[in-house]
Amino acid sequence: MRRISYVCSLALLVTNLLFSQQITIDNTVPLQQLVENNLVEGCFEITNISSPVNGSVNGFSSYAYFERASSNFPFENGIMLSTGNANSGGNTVNTNILNEGQSNWGTDPDLEATLGISNTLNATSIEFDFVSISNTVQFNYLLASEEYFSNFPCDYSDGFAFLIKPSSSTGPYQNIALVPGTSIPVNTNTVHDEIVGFCPEQNGQYFDGYNMGDTNYNGRTQVLTASASITPYQQYHIKLIIADQTDQNYDSAVFIQGNSFNSVVDLGNDITTCADMLTLDADIQNSQATYTWLLNGNPIPGENNPTLN
Repeated sequence: MRRISYVCSLALLVTNLLFSQQITIDNTVPLQQLVENNLVEGCFEITNISSPVNGSVNGFSSYAYFERASSNFPFENGIMLSTGNANSGGNTVNTNILNEGQSNWGTDPDLEATLGISNTLNATSIEFDFVSISNTVQFNYLLASEEYFSNFPCDYSDGFAFLIKPSSSTGPYQNIALVPGTSIPVNTNTVHDEIVGFCPEQNGQYFDGYNMGDTNYNGRTQVLTASASITPYQQYHIKLIIADQTDQNYDSAVFIQGNSFNSVVDLGNDITTCADMLTLDADIQNSQATYTWLLNGNPIPGENNPTLN
């Protein structure tokens, strides 16, 4: 009897430890702080932060701050946008399918127009204007969803996009939430493993797995990077949007790595040459920029110009 009692207690302890290893989610962080302190890093001017559509119409927050805590989640912290109650994505184990949100919780027309889809609802968006000194902006994210269940990835997906365009433009948005090296939007249809007997894998190398335990979603992608080429000192508008499609069942969420929204200076391809003379050009067209050239990791004395001969 003592041995049986010991084994049961040990099993209960292991189960509790596993269940405790979830991300923590805090939906009380104000939106402006969420973007300025937990999303953006580097030389940006951020203005006009807003969330025109979210779960507040149904009495809860559908965006939030999260931390890895003691889990094995890929990101230490960051922000999340969901098609349901953000708090339901973690904190405590919930084995029920997440189906939160009512039909009166609307969508964003730019999401449908860009993806060429319709009948979306339960949308959450965070958007803002930004100006950068660099020619590239990028950030890391992953998509998690209850749609990663049974054969659903063969037929169903929620709408999800990162939309960007110059603030002054009246033209269409560009979606930068794409399968790497393609123009294919990331969703549960386009990133999943083989569903035996139903459909082959689609970009399976970017699918991380099912029931990872650190969130309450059925499955998720691997960490992906969204990036866009931009013009320095020009103002851009970006929308981060996710929405249910057709009905409010089987919620999804996008997790964005904390402070990974940063600017990158593209200096072009690496150069290998046997020539006696070569001019290296690192000019980023910024009159306030300063330059330091390095040789074997050490600054070259007196070389502080945009070019080096």
